[in-house]
Amino acid sequence: MESMTGYAFLEKSTDQFSYSVEIKSLNSKYLEVFVNLPRTLRNDENEFAAMVKKSFSRGKIELNIDLFDWNSTKPVSINRDLLEKYYHELQSVHKSLKIKEPFRFESILALEGITHKERSSISAKSRKDIINSIEGVIRKTLEMRKKEGAALKKDIVSSLSLISSDVNKIRVLSRSAVEDKKELLISRLKNITNGTIDNTRLYSEISLLAEKLDINEELVRLGDHIEKFKTIMKDKEQIGRKLDFLCQELFREINTIASKSNNSGISQHVVDVKNNIEKIREQCRNVV
Repeated sequence: MESMTGYAFLEKSTDQFSYSVEIKSLNSKYLEVFVNLPRTLRNDENEFAAMVKKSFSRGKIELNIDLFDWNSTKPVSINRDLLEKYYHELQSVHKSLKIKEPFRFESILALEGITHKERSSISAKSRKDIINSIEGVIRKTLEMRKKEGAALKKDIVSSLSLISSDVNKIRVLSRSAVEDKKELLISRLKNITNGTIDNTRLYSEISLLAEKLDINEELVRLGDHIEKFKTIMKDKEQIGRKLDFLCQELFREINTIASKSNNSGISQHVVDVKNNIEKIREQCRNVV
């Protein structure tokens, strides 16, 4: 069993720069991949996204890469033609306005378009280092998801055990509940008929009562669903949606039992079963 929640972070350096690679994994009905890259790596977005999609089958996966602390100086070029135009225009304005302060040539360099820094390119070695780091962060994220999945499985198994215990108690109580209702029915019939009971009517009423209170089918289906739950949890494929569907089936059966039974003891166990089913369902929404 694998959780959809995971996280991993790595920071390293190459000959050119330092960089960080981060993966966040969250709940999602489907596989959603988001890749956030610096401008220098934008052309690699599809390749990096494919690496993530190959490794994850479900969840919202966010890959973040950042480059910083460049070691190499970016080449700078100067637009000479534009610089000359700025220079002559500013000298003309300087003279016409009779500005006493001396004209400072370096002020031209701050004007837009004069200097241009070349975009840094990433070497093949640096790119390979980043790809290796992505693979490493993916592995760490998957390890965390499996660890979280093992904890989820342990909690779900514990809740299933509590449900099974309550179902067994309901089964025992349901037998005595029918007998109690049978005695109550006989007592009421005696009061109505002044002690004389028509056996035919009595058997008919008892038969209707037993049919109305019979929850054996629901109890059997609950047991089957619980065993199915345990079997599915052993699968290595995507099981989250299957388990969520089984939770709905468990709710359906326990709700039917609640509507059929008019016994305080059974009602209390029904509440406990519903609470544990809801707990399992919340946990299953985080299962791949």
